[in-house]
Amino acid sequence: MTAWADLVGVALLGTRRRAPDLGALPPAVRELAGARTEPADALLTASALLTAYRRAGWVPESAAEPLPVAETDKRPYLPDAARERLARLLTASRPELLAEWLGVVAEKGLRVPPERLPALAEAARAKPVLRGPVALIAGPAGRWLAGLNPEWRFLTAASPEPGTDAWRFGSPAQRRSWLAVALVADPDGARAAFTASWDSEPAEVRATVLELLGEHLRAEDEPFLEAALGDRAASVRQQASALLARVPGSALGRRMAERLRPLIRVSGDVLEVEVPDGDTRWLRQVVAATPPEFWAEFGSPAELVRMAVSGAPASVLREGWTVVAVRHRDTRWAKALFDADPGRADAGTLIQVLSPPERAKVLARLIRQARPEAVARLVVDLPAPWPPEVGTVLLDWLAGREDTRAVAHAAVTIARTVPPQCLGHPLATTAPEPGSAPWRRALAETLNFRREMYEELA
Repeated sequence: MTAWADLVGVALLGTRRRAPDLGALPPAVRELAGARTEPADALLTASALLTAYRRAGWVPESAAEPLPVAETDKRPYLPDAARERLARLLTASRPELLAEWLGVVAEKGLRVPPERLPALAEAARAKPVLRGPVALIAGPAGRWLAGLNPEWRFLTAASPEPGTDAWRFGSPAQRRSWLAVALVADPDGARAAFTASWDSEPAEVRATVLELLGEHLRAEDEPFLEAALGDRAASVRQQASALLARVPGSALGRRMAERLRPLIRVSGDVLEVEVPDGDTRWLRQVVAATPPEFWAEFGSPAELVRMAVSGAPASVLREGWTVVAVRHRDTRWAKALFDADPGRADAGTLIQVLSPPERAKVLARLIRQARPEAVARLVVDLPAPWPPEVGTVLLDWLAGREDTRAVAHAAVTIARTVPPQCLGHPLATTAPEPGSAPWRRALAETLNFRREMYEELA
């Protein structure tokens, strides 16, 4: 408003040097200010009236359109105790607990009070790890909020608007969500969509496609994956190779077996290996890409991992066999590798191949044999989710540990990762003794918080 700028200029210069221009003021302000005889009085009166006029002197708008109304949400509301816990979680700076709570709410099909959604959306905007969980529970009110604030568009990721081509026009989160659902609901349609746009997609999207495809792999994917072996991005080529190695009877697996067969022979208790040009890196890659059934003609996994090796480092073969065990979920190879080297550095990855009871047995054995520092490293590297058997073994281990830095570090991971079936453990239901170490008090607090959380949402 130029009238206000003029009044400010007069105030800075002084009314002796410049008189206020009352003609530029609104009529009501001009009339009252003009009644003052002194220029200074006129300036102050005009300034006071114009300030009020600028704040409240506007004519109401008549053509304003009301905001659209959010769709009806028929989900039941949270119980009162869960609402109170949500308020605590929003101020606790514990995103891992909030993400777990949101996941349970989504699983139960409950509705978060709409007045809490803006705070949840803002928390998820600041911490991307929360965006998926918040999008899952947001519902129609979340989609409504996303239309008002572009920074909250991730709220629509879990439920793209019906009738739209989410793969072609959606946000990255919407495209990932759509593909994950479509690979289950319409696998042929999902494959047609991403193959049609494959060549024009950036490398990170092509990598995401292969990541999701790996969870729904089938033999018909082999030609597509073979073509991806020539991708311009090294990360995509590596993913395609890893997936092809999992396709039963794939041409890649047969090629690798044909390359490896003339280089391997067994002489008594010795596994003799010939490495072309001494390239052990090549040998590791070929072994990793060769199907596990190839080795049956040379011996069982338990026999092979214990053989002496000549012509190549035994560690190279074991690294390749570890990849084979993980890719093919081969429990025979996983158990054999554990038996040969219980304290192996990659135990956290390899243990996932085993059934839950076997995982618990292996962990219990490792705990008895390994130092607390080694167990703590294993706990941190152990991929989630953990089965109840594993959670119980680790809680039992914590109960008898002395206070060390390594144990305290492991306790943080154990407290937030053990499955809900383990939250009835004495460590979660019994208060620590007075004077206990801080990590013991924090462990009990987290376990008890999670136990109450699940009870409120049961």
